[in-house]
Amino acid sequence: MYRYCGNGGAACGAPPDGATRCAACGALALPGPKVLVACFVFQGDRLLWMRRAHDPQRGYWAVPAGFMELGETLEEAAARELREETGLVLAPSELRLYSLGSITQINEVYVAFRASVQDARCEPGPEALDVRFFAEAELPWDQVAFPHANYSIQMAYDDIRRGRFGLYLAQHDRGELVDQFGHLAESDRR
Repeated sequence: MYRYCGNGGAACGAPPDGATRCAACGALALPGPKVLVACFVFQGDRLLWMRRAHDPQRGYWAVPAGFMELGETLEEAAARELREETGLVLAPSELRLYSLGSITQINEVYVAFRASVQDARCEPGPEALDVRFFAEAELPWDQVAFPHANYSIQMAYDDIRRGRFGLYLAQHDRGELVDQFGHLAESDRR
């Protein structure tokens, strides 16, 4: 039995009324975790953000992300979500694995990719109110959609400063990232 409703990304969070339906929104509770893909796109010392057009957290800033669909590779899903939300078109082959983990309380697997761009044309798609690159000091931290994941955002800005990108395994329940090349992420040492 499922503990929380994921409702195709809307994540209403209500408990299901049985083995197959959410008590609040009626969504089907299908077996297996959902796969969430994200893109950390860097332009110099800045990271690409989109202001969410839908709940949850409408009007707040987030890294482009969404759910994988049937028939897609992880990279194809991430490139599609990036294009749909920000208008930025990158080939799946331009994306590099950046971090992965599981979010057990909402039954999701999280896979993040990274890419660097020199000159990027972005425009909000139907899922975004605005799209912008922010340096760490420019980011409106009080308007970040999912502040419980700020440790992963901090890791991205730490990597920009270091000029070296790790490959991270996220321990979301502890808010920690472990660099798979053998180092605890700098943001976890603070």
